[in-house]
Amino acid sequence: MQNSLNLKPDDEIGLRELFTFLWAYKLLILSSCILGILIGFYHIQNTNKKFTSSATFKLDTDSMNVALDSDRLGSLAGLTGFGGQLGTDLPIDQVAGRIFIQKIDSELNFREDPYFNTYNPNSVDPVWKSYIKRAIGLKKPSIDTEEAIWQSIVNNYSKNVVLIETKEGSARVVVTHADPQRAAKIANGVMNEIITNAKIEKITMQEERLAYLSNTLAKSLGDLEVSQSSLKEFTLANSALPLENFAAGSLALDALREQLKRTNNLHEAVAEISLMLENTTINQSDYLELRQRFPIVDQVEFRRVLGQNEIMSSWTWPDANSVEAVFNTLSERKSRLQSQINALQIDAERSSLALENYDKLEREAKISEATYTVLIEQVKAQSISAGYQPDRSEVYEYASASIYPSSPKRNQILSIGFILGLCMGIGLSYILALLRDVYYTRRSLKSDAQARLTFSIKSLLRLRNKNLIDLNAIFIQKPNPILRDMAMEIHKTIESLVVVTSSRAKLNSIDVARALASYMQSETLKIAVIDFSSKVKKLDIDEERLSVGPFIFAQQSGHVSVLIPDGDLEAMELLGQKDFLQNIHSLNSEFDLVFLCADNRDAISLLSTFEGQKIFHITLARIKKTKSATLKKMRSRLPIQGLLHD
Repeated sequence: MQNSLNLKPDDEIGLRELFTFLWAYKLLILSSCILGILIGFYHIQNTNKKFTSSATFKLDTDSMNVALDSDRLGSLAGLTGFGGQLGTDLPIDQVAGRIFIQKIDSELNFREDPYFNTYNPNSVDPVWKSYIKRAIGLKKPSIDTEEAIWQSIVNNYSKNVVLIETKEGSARVVVTHADPQRAAKIANGVMNEIITNAKIEKITMQEERLAYLSNTLAKSLGDLEVSQSSLKEFTLANSALPLENFAAGSLALDALREQLKRTNNLHEAVAEISLMLENTTINQSDYLELRQRFPIVDQVEFRRVLGQNEIMSSWTWPDANSVEAVFNTLSERKSRLQSQINALQIDAERSSLALENYDKLEREAKISEATYTVLIEQVKAQSISAGYQPDRSEVYEYASASIYPSSPKRNQILSIGFILGLCMGIGLSYILALLRDVYYTRRSLKSDAQARLTFSIKSLLRLRNKNLIDLNAIFIQKPNPILRDMAMEIHKTIESLVVVTSSRAKLNSIDVARALASYMQSETLKIAVIDFSSKVKKLDIDEERLSVGPFIFAQQSGHVSVLIPDGDLEAMELLGQKDFLQNIHSLNSEFDLVFLCADNRDAISLLSTFEGQKIFHITLARIKKTKSATLKKMRSRLPIQGLLHD
C-alpha cells in the first residue's frame, strides 16, 4: 500500500489519512455498495417467498374441581386427594408430535402438500456422491416409502409450525408456507384442533373423576357400615361406659397408693423409735434428731397412733411394748394395702384395653363418617359441574392470508448486501492501493522525501509552458516567495549544479527550472538550463548557433540560456557517453549555475549519473500520482533538498 501506511512507529496513521485513502476510491466503494444492493435485490426477486400467518387464542385453564363450601370440608378433601388444582397446560409437545399431525392430516392433507411432503422417490444422487458410494461399496438401502413420507412431513412441520406462549398467557400458532392462503388455513386448523382436544380432555377427565368418586364413595360407605357394626358389637359385649369405669378405677388406685405411702412413712418412723428405745440413755437431743429425720413425728396422726399428747411442745417416749404393737399393726396394714393396689392395677389394665378398643372403633367410625360426608358432597358438586360445562376458551385472532412475505426479509437482505458491498469496496481499494503504491496524503509524501524545504506547487501553476521573456515580465510585476526561498537555499550551497526532477507532477521539471533560473539571474550570475526529458521536441535550427561543448543555445533571454544537444542525439543519449560528466562540469567555465531537468523515468537515469555527488536536488511530486518506489529511488540517488507538491 502507499507509504502512508508504512510510517515510523511513532507516526501512526490517523483518521484523516485513513479517510483520505478511502476517499480516493470513493467511486469504487460506491459502485461496490450499489452492486451489493443490486445483488441483494436480485436475490429477493429470485428467492422463493414464504408467508407467515398466526392465530391467537386462550385455552380454558380454570380448575376442573368444584369449589367446596366450607373450610372444614376443604381440608378433609385434601386428605382424600381432591384438594389440588387440575388445569389444562399449553400442549406444546403434543402439537409438535406425529400423532397430532396424523390426526389433522385428514382435514389439512399434508401428504398432498409439496411444501410439507418433500420426499421424492425418484431422486438421484449427484455424480460425485454416487462415485464415492461405488468406491466404498455402499449400496442404497431399501426405504419404506410411507415412513419416509411421514418423516418428511413431520420434519417440515416442526420447522414451519410453531406454538408459542405470549407474555399475557395466551397461545399463538405461527405457520410459514409458500402459499399465504394455505398458511392461514393450517394455522386456523391447528388452533381449532387444540381447542377441540382441550374440550374432549376436560370431559374425559370429568367422567373419570365422577367414576373414581363413585367407587371411592361406595368403598367409604362400606367402611362406615363396618366400623359402626364393630362399635355396636363392642358395646353389647362390654360396658357402654369404658371411659367412666377406667376413670373410677384410676381414682381408687391413686387413693390406695397415697394411703400406702402414708403408712410407709409411719412404719419407718415407728421402726426408728423402736431402735432408739433399745438404747438405755435417750434424751431431748435424740428427740430433736428424730424430728429432723422424720417430720411426721410432730403430726397429730402419728401421736394418736402412739397414744401421745397431741400438743407439739409435749413429748414423752412411749414404752417399747406399745411401739412394738404399733409396728406390727402398720406392717399388716402395708401388706393389705399392697394387695388391694395390685388387684386394682389388674382391673385398671383391663379397663384401659377395653377403652383403647372402644376409642379405636369410635375413631374409625368418625373418620369413615367424615370421609363419606366429604365424598358425597364431592359427588354432588361434580355431578352439577358435569351437567353444566361452560367453554371459557377464547379465540383472539383468526389467521388470515399475509399480504407481504415474511421471507426473504427485504430490508435485512438489502442491508447485508450494502454492508458486503462496502466491505468488498474497501478490500478492493486496499488491493489497488497496494498495486499502485502511490501517496494519498501530503504528510506521507513529506515524510518520505525528507526535504529541508517543502512548498505547494499551486502558486507556480501559472508559470507552466512560459518562455523566458514571459517569465521575466511576470517576475517584474509580482515576485514569487517560493522561488525566493528556493533561491536563497541554493545560494547557501557551493554547488554549481542543480537537478530538477518531476514524478507525474502537474508541472514539468523544465517549467520550474526556467522559472527559477529567470528569478535568480543577475549581471553576476549566468545560468544555463538543460532539459534531459525524452519527450522534448527536437527544434529545427536553420541558422548557425553558438555552442558550448556538446550543447548549443536554443533560447536566451538576459543572463539565462536554454541549451540543447548539438547534433541528432537527444539529451538522454548523452548520459551514456563516457565524457558526459566532464562535459557538464566544463559548462561551469561559461555559466555560474547549471540547471539539469528530467521527468519521470528519465529523472531516475539522470540522478543515477550524479549518484554520490554533492548536487542541489529539487523534486516535484503529486499525491495519488507519484509512486513511493520512484520517490525512494530518486532520494537514494541524490538527497532531496527541495520538495514541490500539489
